[in-house]
Amino acid sequence: MKYYAIALLVLAGSVAALTDDAAFSSHLAAKFQVKACTNCHDFFDEKRGGRALTTHKGRTVQTCVACHNKDVTGFTQVDEWFARPGLYMSGMSPQETCEAMMSALNAKFMNKTRLARELEEHFFNDPRVLWAIEGATPGSGRLPQKLAQKDLVKGGLDEWKHQVKAWIDGGMLCK
Repeated sequence: MKYYAIALLVLAGSVAALTDDAAFSSHLAAKFQVKACTNCHDFFDEKRGGRALTTHKGRTVQTCVACHNKDVTGFTQVDEWFARPGLYMSGMSPQETCEAMMSALNAKFMNKTRLARELEEHFFNDPRVLWAIEGATPGSGRLPQKLAQKDLVKGGLDEWKHQVKAWIDGGMLCK
């Protein structure tokens, strides 16, 4: 009986750890709030001092190419490297961040398999995401202002992929 109780405690601890890794708030929420992400996602937001309204005020997309050309960004089209406004922004709670992201993807209209594929494609292959994690990677370009290591997503690409995969496999819940 004593061994049965110990086995149940170990199993309960394992299930709790698995559930924790599957929660967006456990690992991913903080990573979405690092400067490498919010620099771009806050770009057009006046309340958050977005760069479009401060250091880049009055510039048009056409003038952006002077600095943000294909050699720098890794993107062929000028506006491909822009983060979509309102997707999520700095200062949001974990649940707000997750819900804003899922809403922008129209997740409620997709089946789970398609949504998982789209999330994995974006989070594992998009040069903008790779830049936010590693600062610059093959194909992601190198933006004119290289961010300090402290401003990048912590843990590197392997940890990022592991945590995103755990969240996706856990049902992509915004908790």
